[in-house]
Amino acid sequence: MQSCLGIYIDDLSIKYSKISKEKDNIKIESSGVKFYENLDNSLNQIIQETNSQRSPIAINISGENYDYIDVFSLLSKNDIKKSIDIEFEMLCNEKGYEKNLFEHRYILSVNRNNADKMKALNVSVMKAALAERVRPFEKLRLTSSTPIATSIVNLLDLDSKPNVIVVNIEDVTTVTTVINGVIDQIIKMNDGMNQILSEINASENSLSKSYEICKNTTISTQDTGMADENEYLDVIMPTLYKIVNEVKRIRDNIPENIDYIYLTGSGIAINNVDLYFQNYFENIHCEMLRPSFLKTSSLKVSVKELMEANSATALALEGIGEGIPELNFKSNGGGSKSIGGLEITGVPEIKLPEFNKGSLDSKEKLLIRVLCTVLIFALGYSILSFAVSNNLVKASDNLSNERKKIQTETIEVSKDIGMLQNAADIYTDRYNKMVGNDTESDEDVIVKNAIPIFLQQVMYSVPEDVTLVSIENVSGNTMSIVAKSKDYEQLGLFKVILYTDGILTDVTSTTSYKENEEIYVTIKGDLPE
Repeated sequence: MQSCLGIYIDDLSIKYSKISKEKDNIKIESSGVKFYENLDNSLNQIIQETNSQRSPIAINISGENYDYIDVFSLLSKNDIKKSIDIEFEMLCNEKGYEKNLFEHRYILSVNRNNADKMKALNVSVMKAALAERVRPFEKLRLTSSTPIATSIVNLLDLDSKPNVIVVNIEDVTTVTTVINGVIDQIIKMNDGMNQILSEINASENSLSKSYEICKNTTISTQDTGMADENEYLDVIMPTLYKIVNEVKRIRDNIPENIDYIYLTGSGIAINNVDLYFQNYFENIHCEMLRPSFLKTSSLKVSVKELMEANSATALALEGIGEGIPELNFKSNGGGSKSIGGLEITGVPEIKLPEFNKGSLDSKEKLLIRVLCTVLIFALGYSILSFAVSNNLVKASDNLSNERKKIQTETIEVSKDIGMLQNAADIYTDRYNKMVGNDTESDEDVIVKNAIPIFLQQVMYSVPEDVTLVSIENVSGNTMSIVAKSKDYEQLGLFKVILYTDGILTDVTSTTSYKENEEIYVTIKGDLPE
């Protein structure tokens, strides 16, 4: 019987799930969520509690990046790897990164927009971050270290539902699109439960209590009516609103029909989050992601409680041989051997048959002609691959030289601009002192001009059930609005409107308080530049 302990780690919590597999039967032995202050101590406690000192362990990588690289489909396996390595180095140069500081893995899929090319999903992570993540497991049986955005697909039954979007709302949010049973796109968002829990924790001073508050929070929908009055709805809703809008943008750019949108991660602890998404996707089923192998008849805990540890369960499946081995950063990698399920091979080895002595018959002559044609084609293919590979290397070298030259010239130009700017500032200062100018700063003038526009925007944007108590320019371009309402959700909606309509930037709000059945909240933000 196979078993594996999956451990998902983010900045705030640890999720764990130990599974066992006997033939085709997969069972969750134990699972849970722990918030930690000392990572090593909490991991040791989990390993002891699950009796996993000698069990295989699968974990997630952290801080990974996702890039997409097009490669020619006629290249051999080795040339594909070289091409992707060169493209990845060019990406690092564009972003100002040192390629040698990163580990990267890739998988290939069919490029639906160009039949002559394939699309490589390239996953990269800094070697230092990778080493720090595996450090606590050095004396244990660590078998797998993979990105959660690809591992989460292990929980799906893609045979019956090949086109889906998986929204994993963890510390950060990843949106994984699967088309025809193959991962097509991954989008990573900074918005997620880290924002929600950190803001609630600032008042409650307990992450576990903050998580329980989320679990006891119910979002109001058209079907369920009003939600219970939770004072933190104005903290939760803006983040969910950003996530659902990003998923809408992703969906609108996919030409295929999407069968399901699955929600998973810590975000599903919030009640009715699936119904909230359903309001925005009327023609797509939106539901929480339940592991396809899960059988409810033998469960000792609720299904939702098990689903809260979905990320850890998906990683545990990697440890027993499910998933995509080419994206395992614990192994040597080397790229994918499949293109959406098709096997990639180089030029096949051709063995000539032994012919009978004497003259050849017509069939043998035809076979020789066919073999010669194949050999000529294989030789031409090899020469073409070699030429393309050499051209890619030369192009990479030329690009690197040109980039270094441009960087050097840019530095020199920047120095000249700095000298001219300093001279202009000195001249302006002396001139103002000479003529006695004491005018307002440009920043003050901009703020004064921006305030009437801001007030007009607020007047037309405030929800009907929200009353403005005061508006104050507290400092520079920072505005403070005191608003009241009898409905928490209306105040949260007002905060979202200020941010999404671009009326204010860096919008924050204080913890609300209630007085004479009115809820008061202070919203602060900066005038847009």
